[in-house]
Amino acid sequence: MILDLMRREKKKFLGILLVPLVFGLVAYLIPGMPGGAWGGGLGASVLATVGGAEISSSEFIGSYQRFLRSGQFPYDRQFLKTLQIDRQILNQLVSREIILAEARRLGLDATANELQQRIFALPYFQDNGNFAFSRYKTILEQNGMTVQQFEDGVREEIVQEKLRNLITDSVTISEKEVEDEYRNRNEKAKISYVSFEPAKFTAAVVLQEAGIRAYYDQNKESYRVAEQRKAKYLFADTAALRSGIQIPESEMRSYYQQNLSTYQLPEKVRASHILLKTEGKSAEEVEKIKAKAADLLLQVRKGGDFADLAKKNSEDPVSAANGGDLGPFGRGAMVPEFDQAAFTLGVGAISDLVKTQFGFHIIKVLEKQPAHTQTFEEVVENLIRPTLLQRKAEQRAQELADKAFTLTKNNKSLEQIAAELKISVQETPLFLQGASIPLIGNSAEFSSKVFGLKDKEVGSPTRIPNGFALPQLVEIKAPYVPSLDEVRSRVEDALKASKASDLAKAKAQEFAEKAKSAGALEKLAKSYSVEIKTSEEFTRNGSLQDLGSSSPFDSFAFSSEQGSISQPIEVGQRHVIAQLMERKPISPEEFAKAKDSLRQSLLTPKKDRLFQAYVDSVRETMTKAGSIKIDEAEFASLSRRM
Repeated sequence: MILDLMRREKKKFLGILLVPLVFGLVAYLIPGMPGGAWGGGLGASVLATVGGAEISSSEFIGSYQRFLRSGQFPYDRQFLKTLQIDRQILNQLVSREIILAEARRLGLDATANELQQRIFALPYFQDNGNFAFSRYKTILEQNGMTVQQFEDGVREEIVQEKLRNLITDSVTISEKEVEDEYRNRNEKAKISYVSFEPAKFTAAVVLQEAGIRAYYDQNKESYRVAEQRKAKYLFADTAALRSGIQIPESEMRSYYQQNLSTYQLPEKVRASHILLKTEGKSAEEVEKIKAKAADLLLQVRKGGDFADLAKKNSEDPVSAANGGDLGPFGRGAMVPEFDQAAFTLGVGAISDLVKTQFGFHIIKVLEKQPAHTQTFEEVVENLIRPTLLQRKAEQRAQELADKAFTLTKNNKSLEQIAAELKISVQETPLFLQGASIPLIGNSAEFSSKVFGLKDKEVGSPTRIPNGFALPQLVEIKAPYVPSLDEVRSRVEDALKASKASDLAKAKAQEFAEKAKSAGALEKLAKSYSVEIKTSEEFTRNGSLQDLGSSSPFDSFAFSSEQGSISQPIEVGQRHVIAQLMERKPISPEEFAKAKDSLRQSLLTPKKDRLFQAYVDSVRETMTKAGSIKIDEAEFASLSRRM
């Protein structure tokens, strides 16, 4: 959709690299952001050792804090747990020590001059272009760092860069690599295709009892039910605890002042537009579209109803249905030309024609919200009070769970402890490891804890989505294979689907052979009751509207002669026969223009892969030698508090 394309949303991926978190401490200094202690009383112990170096719990906590302040992800505990951010941070702290140890072994260090130049060049330590020591100290204090800690971090950063350069300086990108990559990105193909779907053959499948039993016997292991477990657990419920907590206004005002930047709202505009698209049009067509857009602009300026004209003429279907209304958006949300026009116009003003990559726009500004900081009164009830209530409730729940765990060592039952601490005892049904649990939901931590216990054993406190739980294993049901009668419907459905797929595949193969003889798909499509579809142009690893990823077709589409017909290609449950309609080779002239920048873009990731492989190799050697040790119990304790 046009609106989705215009909004430049930044995609994030789960396997994030946190090297900048460990080495790039400079990038995580945020002027005006408070540092402060976290998890009072924690951090004195050694979390991991790497060779002769120690990683303390407080160092790990500090790295975690810097990550949170970086704003890469919203501070949502469950989301961060899912990504295992805590484990990634610990792994990168270990990698840092590995790299520093290697650098020392090779005699690499940072000179005082290199350190000074790096720090003096940082813009937010400068005042009118000159390094300001007072500003330097203030910003470090706001981020909970001393000058020595920061300079040690910068020194390590320089040393890491030197080691990386030493390992990767010989890396090059060959001419063939550049051309292959350009070809992969830019060579295009177009196919026509028909598909045979098993669902259309299901009605023709007739099952016999003997066949059902034979299929079950052949596949009974696929119906095996894994071990199931049941647990009782003491439950410290944060929702229940919140109701008994009072937050003094002074504390809320203090929190507001410490987090003022959180309540800063950016400038926003609400606008409507009429779009006439020019994508893929010839120069002559573009001129005609421009003339039509100019006529619409004239109608608007003569008093025509903007919303009505947008509904009838705009080619952005999503906003057209709303009279062209795009809703509110901030700077940078739209493409630059649109952005500039919308934020320059006054409320109620109509733009001239605005040309973007999508076409010609006529923009009307409906509302404007200036950048401002929300007042304490605006945010106290909806943002501050709930945040502090949740924080205090979670702290109280953690304390109750820890106290309960201590009491279990006095041979008290869960029921006795529950009565003493005024918390509840719950019981799960039998559940599979990793499965959702009634009243708890998905909690990998709780599930893993229960499946690591012995019968009647009580586990340590575990964070669950709505509080903390102290589980006790009460029942184990061994894995078993259910009888045919227990899973008959599943067996019949699976056998029917299998036979329908075989029929679809056979019919597709028959069609492909006849189509190759005929030299076209059209002559057979009607007699086989299949529809011929034609794709848009696509590149390797592209996407096809009806088929998803182009990957299953890439080998055929980019190696066959035009007009060739493929063997049946499996796409999910479907069997697809394709005919190559067109292939556009790359332009030598365009390749010549692009190859230098492409070569550079390929060089950095290639160097990254080599350096990571080098670090992994050193890590494997040190691990085998017993030089890397992690206190998993301490890590689990810290992780629960995050």
